Amino acid sequence: MNFSGLEGIEIAGIRVSDKTLIQIGWILPLVSVVCSMTIHAASGHARDFPFFVSESDYPGLERWFFTVGLALTSPLICLLSHRVNVRFKTERTAVHEVSFFAGLATSVSLFVLALANMYDQLFLHSLASIGLFVGGFIWGVSTNSIYSSNNLAAQKLRQVGLWSTLVGFLVMNLSLVFYVLLLMMLSEFSTDYSTMETLNQLQPAINLAAPAEYLLIIGLMMTLASVGKDFDQM
Repeated sequence: MNFSGLEGIEIAGIRVSDKTLIQIGWILPLVSVVCSMTIHAASGHARDFPFFVSESDYPGLERWFFTVGLALTSPLICLLSHRVNVRFKTERTAVHEVSFFAGLATSVSLFVLALANMYDQLFLHSLASIGLFVGGFIWGVSTNSIYSSNNLAAQKLRQVGLWSTLVGFLVMNLSLVFYVLLLMMLSEFSTDYSTMETLNQLQPAINLAAPAEYLLIIGLMMTLASVGKDFDQM
C-alpha cells in the first residue's frame, strides 16, 4: 500500500492514477446528489421547489444515494488533499499546511454531513455544511497558491469555480440571514418549529438560497476538476 507515489497510489497491487482519483472525487458526489434530488422530486417527497440539496436526504431510496455517495467521497477528499501536496512538493510552506488541513476539514465535514441528516440533527448538519463549503473554498484557494499552472484552461476553470463557490456561499447565507431577521422584526419567527415547518417558513428565502447552493456545489466540483486538468500536463 503506497499513498505517496509519484503519479498515483497503489492498494493491494492495484495502481490508481491521480487523474482517476480526481475524476472519481467530483463525479461520485455529483452523481449522488443529482440522483438523490431527482428521486426526491420524482417520488413526490419534495416539500417545495427549489429545495436544498440536503432535503433529498429523506427516508427512502434517495437517502441511500445521498448518504452512501457522500460518505464514500469523504476519504477520497482527504486522500486527494494529500496527493496534491505530494505532486506539488516544492519547498514546504505554510500554504501547503493550510491546503492539507483545509482538505482534511472538508473531508470530515462531508462525512458528518452524510450521516447527520437535517431532519433529525439540523444543528450538527448545518455546522457540517459550513465546514464543507468554507473548507472546500479555502482548499481551492490555497491549492491554487502552491503551484504555478501553465494550463490556461485549468486556470480559467479554477477561477470560475472559486468565484462561483464564493458567490453561491454569500448569496445563500445572506438571503437566509436577512429573511430570518425580517421575520424576527415582525415577531413571526419561531425556534419551536420542526425542521420541515422551519423550511416552509423560510421558503421565500430558499427560492434564492437553494439555487445559490447549487452554484456553490458546482463551483467546488469545477475547482476540483481543474486540478485534474493540471495533472494531465505533468
